[in-house]
Amino acid sequence: MKHSELAAKLAVDGAVSAIGGTVKGEIGAKPRVLGPKEKADLGMTNEGQTLFYEVGDGGVFFHTDGAFTTIWFAGGDNNKGADALDAAIKRKFPDAKRVKDEDHSIEPGFRLRTYDIRLPNNHLAIVDAIYPSGRVTDPKFMIRITAMARQN
Repeated sequence: MKHSELAAKLAVDGAVSAIGGTVKGEIGAKPRVLGPKEKADLGMTNEGQTLFYEVGDGGVFFHTDGAFTTIWFAGGDNNKGADALDAAIKRKFPDAKRVKDEDHSIEPGFRLRTYDIRLPNNHLAIVDAIYPSGRVTDPKFMIRITAMARQN
């Protein structure tokens, strides 16, 4: 499995489906739980749970803390991340709405794409993808998922 495919699967079949209470099956990859020292080495606090899924010479990180989930990887096939996520969302949630796709306000060379995904039981997932829009010095791909309750 490629970095982009795993990140999209973790986001759509994992985090978003968990918000909607519709998770089925397994991802097909086994993670390693990162401890406090490894998280500190990444510049993270010790809040929430952080998993690392090995892929090739690198891997995909998955961090969850309350209503927020972040999935990211550097290098790999980061230029394919946005397309992989888009395809996964359309496959599993065809009624999802892409509400934004614009230059990132503070990350030059990157774009921000946002989806609103209505889920069962008045839940909503806001999915943000941050992806390179050309050559960048620090190629990476990131997905941020926010769980919310809908008022209708």
